Amino acid sequence: MTPASDRLQYATGTIPSLDGIRAIAVALVFIAHSGFDDLIPGGLGVTIFFVLSGYLITTLMRIEHARRGSINYRGFYLRRLLRLMPPLFIVVAVSGLLAAFSVIDGGFTTGGLFSALFYFGNYHVIANDYHGMPAGLGVIWSLAIEEHYYLFYPPLAALLLRIGRVGLSVTALSMLCVAVLAWRYWLVFHGGTEAYITVATDTRVDAILIGCLMALLLNPWLDPVPARKALNDWGIAAICVGVLAGTLLYRDEVFRLTARYTLQCLAIAPLIYLAVARADRLPFRWLNARPLVYIGTISYTIYLSHHVILLGLAKHWPQLGWVGLTLAGAAVTLAVAEPMRRWIEEPCARLRKRLHRKTLAREPAPGILPVGAP
Repeated sequence: MTPASDRLQYATGTIPSLDGIRAIAVALVFIAHSGFDDLIPGGLGVTIFFVLSGYLITTLMRIEHARRGSINYRGFYLRRLLRLMPPLFIVVAVSGLLAAFSVIDGGFTTGGLFSALFYFGNYHVIANDYHGMPAGLGVIWSLAIEEHYYLFYPPLAALLLRIGRVGLSVTALSMLCVAVLAWRYWLVFHGGTEAYITVATDTRVDAILIGCLMALLLNPWLDPVPARKALNDWGIAAICVGVLAGTLLYRDEVFRLTARYTLQCLAIAPLIYLAVARADRLPFRWLNARPLVYIGTISYTIYLSHHVILLGLAKHWPQLGWVGLTLAGAAVTLAVAEPMRRWIEEPCARLRKRLHRKTLAREPAPGILPVGAP
């Protein structure tokens, strides 16, 4: 067995820094929605989630394929269902009840309810401008994009992993990313709306694919990591942060709807690489601090519920102001997220792990090497 395949064969444990990155992403979204959207880029938080999702899912697929020689689609979709659906169903049900009793504004239409539960919320938002669902639940548009990725990406990943040629894999995913970028440009110059370009799957899925690219080509959890050179690491991090800042400061409308997303993803991916590869070093060590890890573990419930909570508080206590709304919203959101973690997400997580271990315990097919193996 080659060193590369051996590393994949026995890869295990929790990838460091990922919960800290999730915490940063959800904090950006939360603070933006609490009234600081002119200062804090909430959309950047969603883009971070997208890149991270592509990286993590593809990493898990590489490990599974290296051990089994194939992807267990049934196991994959069952684990995704256990991860995503229980908290979503509870938040949707509670939001619907609160709206029915006028505690929060809005309410479900039949189409709005189905779009939330069956993951076409982004196209419902495009067509209805957030009407047809309780106020604040429009954040589900990003869940729809991820679910569409979960539906269509595994067969492509399995094919690329079976072929086992890293150059071909990188070329195929890069071409898809270029095609999505070109599609955004075409829409901008042919009457595409900002609402469509911002939240449609066919215009935003390249963010997830860039995370997939990193997981296949330069994966700090599975592939050899170059020896640490502090000056290089700090230099790369500084360039990436500078690029992100530039994409936020440059306000040209065409750029904001097209190349901005691509540049942000290309800057986020190296930062995730460094955060995993140098998890025990500054400036990334703090991503593994307990408070950030905790926020990262409950970030899904925070994301689902926070805007409903913030808008509900603003409706009944408009005198709170930005700071008061942020603090009160954070307290209520954490009070919702903790019991969800303890009684819903953790039991589902244990079940997912058992299913995944059962899948990986099967003997790997002989002669099949992962992408990037010699």
